[in-house]
Amino acid sequence: MRLCLFLHESARSWLACLTVFLLCTAAASAASISGNVADYNAAQVRLASGVVTVPANLVTYTASATLAIGSTFVVILPTGFSFGSTPSLTTSGTTIFNLTGGGIGQRSATFTIATAAVTSGQTISLATFSAAGVTALQTVTPVANALPVTMQAIGTDPTPLSFGAFASDTGLSAIFVGAIQFIDASPPSNSTKFGTGGPSDSLTAVISATALQVQIVDAATQSVAILSPNGTPNSLSSGDTGTITMFGDFGGIARVFSSSTSDCLHPLVDGTVNYSSVSVPGVPLNAEVFFCITGSGAPLQPTPNGFTNVTISPGSSTDFLSTAVVNEFPGFICFSTGCAPFTQPPLVTVPTLSNVGLLILTGLMAWLGLWRLKPQGTALT
Repeated sequence: MRLCLFLHESARSWLACLTVFLLCTAAASAASISGNVADYNAAQVRLASGVVTVPANLVTYTASATLAIGSTFVVILPTGFSFGSTPSLTTSGTTIFNLTGGGIGQRSATFTIATAAVTSGQTISLATFSAAGVTALQTVTPVANALPVTMQAIGTDPTPLSFGAFASDTGLSAIFVGAIQFIDASPPSNSTKFGTGGPSDSLTAVISATALQVQIVDAATQSVAILSPNGTPNSLSSGDTGTITMFGDFGGIARVFSSSTSDCLHPLVDGTVNYSSVSVPGVPLNAEVFFCITGSGAPLQPTPNGFTNVTISPGSSTDFLSTAVVNEFPGFICFSTGCAPFTQPPLVTVPTLSNVGLLILTGLMAWLGLWRLKPQGTALT
């Protein structure tokens, strides 16, 4: 009122006074909405035919004015969604809400306040329910773009209040660390072998390591729990595998394979070599896996920026989507003389293991804290 009096006395504008008064009144009586994002494994939503169980307290409305007995309260789900079970409301007060419209098979639900008024400061929340038609969540929907649920006390709120409540993610987390390797540009290697010179030069070198794990929290904020469609924490089949693809310059490479050890002496699965990428299938969950390449005897090409583009796609799995890795260090492959472009005629020599590269990788992994890749506590080889 002091602001209104000031306007009246200084500007003599009753219209300005009335406008400020109405704005102040509206701000003072505005209800609020909050909630907890339900973030689902997108691949499993597809397997569940777009039906999910929604935890309680997804969205909560806090009243700022009394909602009298007989008042109408409306809840609306995102476009395309519908209630798969009878919706209900809970409150911090004592009222009972009667469902009087919408509900199962409908996007909206209309409730009537039946037994006691909802007073200012009391809350109204959605109880747990089943939602159908959530096909929008079959592809990744980041938490920042979560699909909204609205609530409105008819006659009290001029417009519905909205909260972003539904999101989805890939369901898989993959930690990746690249290695540091060198191409020996000096004779007799002439850029056909990995190493820095001498008998330790080798046609084979380890280039990276990864571990696939169940995604626990969303990729963007690392704060919202990932759910399976039944509303429980996300889980994956123990038999799931993924295919890793690393992009770079793989000229002169004849073979790529996975290994259970960083010395490349325990091969697991052979992959596919392309000039600009390599792919290895059969990467299991919850295990350290190393990736190795073997030269063909032709000049090897450097990857001075490392593996900055790495993806994991489902192999035998149907319960997670393709995802980018958590790239803790991209590594790099450079000539022993530096990372500038370099070409030498090919010379084929007897292959031996690159011990220098292995020592560098081991030190790098220790420095970066690769213990995070050990969900079962296995010592790093």
